[in-house]
Amino acid sequence: MMPTRGNPPKKRTFHLVALSAILLLAGIALSFGINNWLAERRAKKMPNPVPSTEENLEAGAKLYSDHCVQCHGVKGDGKGQKAAQLSVEPGNLTDSKTMHQSTDGELFWRITVGRNPMPAYEDKLTPTQRWQVVDYIRGFAKAPDAAAAHEPAASGRP
Repeated sequence: MMPTRGNPPKKRTFHLVALSAILLLAGIALSFGINNWLAERRAKKMPNPVPSTEENLEAGAKLYSDHCVQCHGVKGDGKGQKAAQLSVEPGNLTDSKTMHQSTDGELFWRITVGRNPMPAYEDKLTPTQRWQVVDYIRGFAKAPDAAAAHEPAASGRP
């Protein structure tokens, strides 16, 4: 009897099944990533339907205190009690540049879907409550100083 070349049929079948499974999982991951990216892009253009009234800001402050302060801190600077325990630093909501580059829709989307270690709040807060949090956290970042934005970078020379 002549020896066979390559892998026996059982091993080839296993390799084909394993390869098929890997390709399927990669396809699912790619599809999820593309859908997630498109959702974030659409969210960027989403207008905030909740006006920044005193009532909504108070509601946003209460929600922030109940759900966000432990990580993002009382001042929104990302230095809450749990911040040091997290694998990723919480966002600094006082960073004017970052906050002013983010639309209300983007902030709403981030609150809605979360990102590890931040949980998603889609099932915890109503859409109106999430918009109220957006309105509230906007107050942490002061308007960027126009003069500072146009200052030349320090040269390091005396």
